Amino acid sequence: MTTISQSVRIFETWLAGELGGDLVKDDLKEKHEKMRSDDFGFLRATYWRWCEVILDICPELGRAPEVLAIGDTHLENS
Repeated sequence: MTTISQSVRIFETWLAGELGGDLVKDDLKEKHEKMRSDDFGFLRATYWRWCEVILDICPELGRAPEVLAIGDTHLENS
């Protein structure tokens, strides 16, 4: 399993690619400061991490029925 730091770097590299390289470094710095400021901010900013690790933590969920779902999609969370 990747560490959270590795996972964040991978995610942000992917995000920059999706944005055509238009990821604003100052905005990313501000996001990281908000992530460090409190637990809730950290969890909101890394919601995607649970998709990466949930089956490692709870493998029995891999046998659960699939359902259509969406996460917290506010723009500030990307």
